[in-house]
Amino acid sequence: MTIQSAEALTQLTPAEKRVAERLVAGASNIQGARELGMSTGTFASHVASIGRKFQITSRSGRPARANAVLDSEQVAPPPAPAIAPQLAEADLRLLRAYAKYPETPDIARAAGIAQAEVRPQIKKLIAETGADNATHLIGLAHAWNLLGKGQNGTNPAVETAKPAGTA
Repeated sequence: MTIQSAEALTQLTPAEKRVAERLVAGASNIQGARELGMSTGTFASHVASIGRKFQITSRSGRPARANAVLDSEQVAPPPAPAIAPQLAEADLRLLRAYAKYPETPDIARAAGIAQAEVRPQIKKLIAETGADNATHLIGLAHAWNLLGKGQNGTNPAVETAKPAGTA
């Protein structure tokens, strides 16, 4: 019996990589399928397969799937503005929880907010960052290295917007 590494178990097929690229850019199943010339069912099947590989099976887990794929470095983050938005520490905590957990109770607990506040606060972050939707928000956060593998989640290569009147 051969024991496979975690990396081997989460290795995406070429088709899954193409789907993952659309996923991290925030494409819906319909948009992604159209862009890749496949049926919506096939696209959705690949999204589900990606989730299983990363042990994210929740139907609401698209952002967590996108985060797992980006963490695995099998696809690149989507294009993002060069200047990352300045987010408060509470917003960053929510963003990190949202990227990691597919279920609202877990997100709320990790972010230290009420469950009822998760969706409204995510909508606020989507608007503040210019993301198209919650999954795209995770892709942009990776592009800006807000969820990055560095100790403080910052990327010196990405300029951060400063509030007006600061140097």
